[in-house]
Amino acid sequence: MLTASPSAFAAGQTCAEPHYRWSEKTDTSLAGKAVTASVAVTDILTWAPLALTGKDMCAARLGREQNVYAVTGWVRRVKLHEDDGDWHIELTGERSTAVDSCIVVEIPAPGFGGTYQKARSELAALVDTALLTPQGNLRTPVRLRFAGLAFFDGIHQQRSRGPGGSTHAEGHGRCNSSVRALWELHPVYGVTAPESP
Repeated sequence: MLTASPSAFAAGQTCAEPHYRWSEKTDTSLAGKAVTASVAVTDILTWAPLALTGKDMCAARLGREQNVYAVTGWVRRVKLHEDDGDWHIELTGERSTAVDSCIVVEIPAPGFGGTYQKARSELAALVDTALLTPQGNLRTPVRLRFAGLAFFDGIHQQRSRGPGGSTHAEGHGRCNSSVRALWELHPVYGVTAPESP
């Protein structure tokens, strides 16, 4: 079930973004906001999807997207060379969870603010990015805590053709298990080693 009608997003569609909802993905104005809640990867995978799609290039944040969350998970992939300059990180809830049951967290390029340079430095201090496979996979997953804004990456929400076509996720790294997996932390404001479980 989708929440919020597409018309709720139409008002902001006069902007010209270089990438999908780019102003929201690179915003540092909420970097000083306290963490609203600590959540698990499995919690995020239960959140109802928004009605956002690729047609909503300029949609402002709403609902959950206005909150800073902390999520602890196992880093399984780090892609350092995305077209938009983000660091794309895939997390699973447990070390041995199937990689398709993941969420994405992303750290924008440092040119968008010192917050992102700091977050990248924190990640690099905890994950040896020189030892990633060519696909960005970690040979040994690392458990980390990420803090950032919730973000629904609706550009990857697709509707199957035909009457009553269902929605599905597509082109979202390996995190395509459902449209609920389109919830991310984006941007990430900080990365730390969590306390022992």
